[in-house]
This record gives sequence, structure tokens and C-alpha cells, in this order.
Amino acid sequence: MNVFFVFKDEKTGKKELVTAPLDGTILEGVTRDSILNLAREKLDPKEWIISERYYSINEVAEKAEKNELLEAFGAGTAAVVSPIKEIGWNGKDIKVPLLPGEQSGQLTKDIAKWIADIQYGRVEHGKWSRVVADLD
Repeated sequence: MNVFFVFKDEKTGKKELVTAPLDGTILEGVTRDSILNLAREKLDPKEWIISERYYSINEVAEKAEKNELLEAFGAGTAAVVSPIKEIGWNGKDIKVPLLPGEQSGQLTKDIAKWIADIQYGRVEHGKWSRVVADLD
């Protein structure tokens, strides 16, 4: 499973979708790759930065303290997209903001829907999928 964070980029004011780079220790997953590709296709670059970069739990904690941690989710084959609402670290809980009355943030919901729509044939996506029969 890979983890993704949404930070507010303090320099640009944009939102940044962050996951660790592939350096031999991070799983090269289809779900991870699909999320990055879909984010790059669907998110407005005037509002978003998509990053594969190193970060630390210290950065996550600092961003949370400054209200710059906006979302977090895990992603992998079995879980697809799973929201994270709290991270236990160093004897404290880092709270991840959620939509009111929801179990995730907006981007987490959007990404889960984008992937499910492709998986279930509601949307065709380039070379990723093709509907071969209508079962209705």
C-alpha cells in the first residue's frame, strides 16, 4: 500500500498531492500509478501540484499544526483508495481533516470514484479499459 497526502503549498497557495518517489523501497503499484496519472489528467495545474517526492512524518505533523494538511489516504490493490483520518505518532494523534459528515476528504472521494467508474465500465479510459458487453 502507498500513502498519499494533500498539503497546502505555502509558497504557491496551491494544493499539493504528495506521495513518495519510486526509489527501490516504494511499491510500484498499478493503483499508485493510476492515481498519479488520473490526478495529472483531471486536476487543474493552476490549483494543484502533483509530487513524487521525499517527505517525513515531521513534515506531516508540521503541516497539520499549521492547518496545511488537507487530506490523507492509502492506496493499493486490495484497498484501492482508503481514507486516513488520524495518524498516531510520537505519542500523539495527527488529525486529518474530513468533509463534514464524511469519512474522507473531497479528493479522496473523487479519486475513489474515478477508479471505480473505470473498473465497473461506467467510463472508458484510453488503453486501461474497454467495455465488451452490456449486462443490463
